[in-house]
Amino acid sequence: MTNNQDINGGSEHMKVAVYEGVRSIRFEDRPKPQAGAGEVVVQVKYCGICGTDIHAYMHEGILFPETVPGHETVGIIEEIGSGVEGFNIGDRVAVGAPGSCPEQCYYCRTGRPNLCVNGFGRTLGIGPGTQGAFAEYVLAKYPNRQLVRIPDNVRLEDAVLFDIFSTAYHGYRRSNFKAGNNVIVIGAGAIGLSVIQILKLSGAKNIVALDKSESKRRLAIEHGADLALDPGAEPKLKDNIKKLFNGLGADIVYECAGNPATVGIAVDLCRAGGEVILIGTNPEPLATINEIQIGLFELDLKGSFAYDDNELGTVLDFMSKGFIKTDGMVNKMLKLEEVKTALEELSETTEPVRYVISF
Repeated sequence: MTNNQDINGGSEHMKVAVYEGVRSIRFEDRPKPQAGAGEVVVQVKYCGICGTDIHAYMHEGILFPETVPGHETVGIIEEIGSGVEGFNIGDRVAVGAPGSCPEQCYYCRTGRPNLCVNGFGRTLGIGPGTQGAFAEYVLAKYPNRQLVRIPDNVRLEDAVLFDIFSTAYHGYRRSNFKAGNNVIVIGAGAIGLSVIQILKLSGAKNIVALDKSESKRRLAIEHGADLALDPGAEPKLKDNIKKLFNGLGADIVYECAGNPATVGIAVDLCRAGGEVILIGTNPEPLATINEIQIGLFELDLKGSFAYDDNELGTVLDFMSKGFIKTDGMVNKMLKLEEVKTALEELSETTEPVRYVISF
């Protein structure tokens, strides 16, 4: 394919949504990006609204003003700059995290690009002043590390869920899961439901989901949980879990709620020698945890953050093979001009809601 070609001769401008500060979004036209050497322009088809976008909209200190949010992106390659290999105009791609940095920092050299010291600054829709996919086009500056081709049999509207499934898959891989394990998933939102599916696929013996929302508990069962409980309605929750798990606690507890209080519940429900994987995120400090409980019972607490491009590719392969289901995980498709209203709605609900912008 000839470099610096455009898939069509469309407008030189595009519509974007700009983050101005807490609960403030403005809409404007901006010049459409052009692919320089080593770069690719992607026409955005779908962009998910992530929990990070919601937190940033409601709180200071997460996004810088003038950032165009949006990092859960799928689209079609429209323009390819000189020197780019492996992609063609018209390819359907997921625009993921930026991958290992050109400077090859310690974490990128050692195979953990999700911890890259330059990662936030290079991530579209999160880094200071970057232009994410609350826009009609995005510029991929690191295409070979940032773009993953979507299998032909995967719909774009399903592929846009790659971010939550990849995050869930990374959290799963952070654990020492073995087929036959008894596991607990705390929080049955989008990430929790994705973890449940991956655990079911991997041969978990018993999967117990914990969530106070009745509708989320129902979805947890539909996505593979064997039992779904409201922890607040179970005065003897620990005893009941032990009875279910042969007198022990869970082999692994995956905390997906991002609630400081539920980390303590996770520790309490884990068996001696077990693991607690912290996938959910929250800027608030953790609730008090009994350190003696962690030390005496040799519990392993592990954080989990984002994913790498290999995990993204694996998730898309899972979708292609029908191993994971996306039905019912997107509640609403909306237009870009509706994003401010959508962020307000999402900030006020505790129900399992996933909104996706369609272009």
